[in-house]
Amino acid sequence: MYLILLYLAVPPEHEDLQEEADRLVEELGLRITTGVIVSWRAREELEKRLDRLKDYIIDKLERGIEGIELVYSVVELSDEQYKSIRPLVVKKLEVLCNALARRVESLMSRVKSCQGREVRRYRRELQEIEESFKKVAEFHKVFDVRHSVFERLKRSMEELRAEFYRRLR
Repeated sequence: MYLILLYLAVPPEHEDLQEEADRLVEELGLRITTGVIVSWRAREELEKRLDRLKDYIIDKLERGIEGIELVYSVVELSDEQYKSIRPLVVKKLEVLCNALARRVESLMSRVKSCQGREVRRYRRELQEIEESFKKVAEFHKVFDVRHSVFERLKRSMEELRAEFYRRLR
């Protein structure tokens, strides 16, 4: 496991740049908090992904955007060190599950209120939730975390899929 400490400062007027940088950072692993990411990926892969982020920032600097700062460090964690931060990983996964469960419940109530094929208007939102669920499930598998919140989320996802496709017919 690796711990990535990352400082990225982007001028507030360049929100689009921050969003793209955030997307690149998300590829690194599980973001525990701003600038702290835990990753299971191979170091070479992390360096490659960080180089993409660095190239993106350099490109923006060369285009004249000022005030961007990027500094990072990749630290290989010993088993003992990982065990000491594992509670943070577990808590973050719990927070992600709860947030996603709220989205699932919200969509479920809207889907249930649909008549017939009206449900199609929620297809994109369902796809986004599916993608988020896949990430959360991958994190649980990689970090070997099991808790009741995730189990409830899985059941809610199954119910949402069933209700969505039942109404789509």
